[in-house]
Amino acid sequence: MQKTRYWHKLDNAAKVFPAVSKKARSNVFRLSFYLTSDINPDILEESVNLTLKRFQVFNIQLKNGIFWNYFSENKKTFKVEEEPSQVCKFFKFNKNNGYLFKVYYLKNKITLETFHSLTDGTGAINFLKSITYKYLKLMGHYFDHESLILSEMPFSNKENEDSFGANYNPKIKKNLKEEKAYHLKGDVFKDYWSLVFKIRINTKDFLTVIKEKYKCTVTEYVSALIAYGIYDEGIDVKNSKKPIKMFIPVNLRPLFNSTSLRNFSLYIKSTFELSKEWTFEEMIEHTKLEFKDQIVKEKIHMRLGALVSLEKNPFVRFVPLFIKNVFFRVGYYLLGESINTSSLSNMGIVSLPSEMKQYIKDVDFINSGKGINTTIVSYGEHTNITFNSIIKDVSVIKTFVYQLRSDNIEVIVDTNYEEGYDEIL
Repeated sequence: MQKTRYWHKLDNAAKVFPAVSKKARSNVFRLSFYLTSDINPDILEESVNLTLKRFQVFNIQLKNGIFWNYFSENKKTFKVEEEPSQVCKFFKFNKNNGYLFKVYYLKNKITLETFHSLTDGTGAINFLKSITYKYLKLMGHYFDHESLILSEMPFSNKENEDSFGANYNPKIKKNLKEEKAYHLKGDVFKDYWSLVFKIRINTKDFLTVIKEKYKCTVTEYVSALIAYGIYDEGIDVKNSKKPIKMFIPVNLRPLFNSTSLRNFSLYIKSTFELSKEWTFEEMIEHTKLEFKDQIVKEKIHMRLGALVSLEKNPFVRFVPLFIKNVFFRVGYYLLGESINTSSLSNMGIVSLPSEMKQYIKDVDFINSGKGINTTIVSYGEHTNITFNSIIKDVSVIKTFVYQLRSDNIEVIVDTNYEEGYDEIL
């Protein structure tokens, strides 16, 4: 049963983002549904506010305590907005009625942009599915939810669980220290604008190629191909003493039997030392070995323990928040940005009620960050692979497309880039 008044602590992954986020590093990600007709903004706004009553995890505002930030109930009305041209833009919560997410509309598209302290991709897609389901009902379309729309299911307190804390074992932890990674270099667009490059491919054809020719998964193929593009096209990569490191978040819910809507994922990585020469095929084989070695519950549990133990340290717990924020910024660089070349997030298949599918044409998933950030999402018969980059040089993306075509995979491309943007921006 939901509490009438509530507050809760930030989960382990969420704690760092308020301290490190800014215009140049928004820590915002985006999910979008393309409907078959243009969006009615008033009905969409009503849908969001009705759905919020069911989702306590989203119906909150960020507060500053003496020692930690915390979330408390938000009673203000949520306002939808027309989608801006900038993707995953940093926003101030006090100018958004305190909410840590945005809902935009543009023609036939509903977009949810979420600050990462709130949730990860799993929580966000459940929220967007529920908003869209409610919107379609208010527009006069009635169909069974088939237990795929969380807002239509009974509430469970497990949705609000901090699964990092719930699965913490002080006896299980490891050293988190890592060597720094190679970083992409090049001119960047001005005013925090970023390039979006979306590749649409037939899922069945794609799976046939990667399973028969490379005997790997979608995530392994895409991760290795991005790394190969960086290796093959990097200006000074072959002279670098720092390795290429691909970071891939793993949804921990299936491993730990969690149904939390809050953050519950950790990164695995594939590392490519640049003291040797690589082919694309060798990178795939190396990625497969690294994934097999790391996607093991015991090893992930050790990393989870190490991260949670930091916040439970008595010295850290009772340091004032303004001092903690300094350490968060340093830690984010040492345990995040400095050891990461590029990131890849795979949402997997978006499942919708059978009758709801006729109203949803496509799904977008976009992540923000430095360098090149790549996402994968599958819906219906196709898969979308989307690059979001602040770097003007698109040679890594060109290498990616070239390899897909070399593997006889038909590619449909969409982008927000226009000729001359590299001059204007």
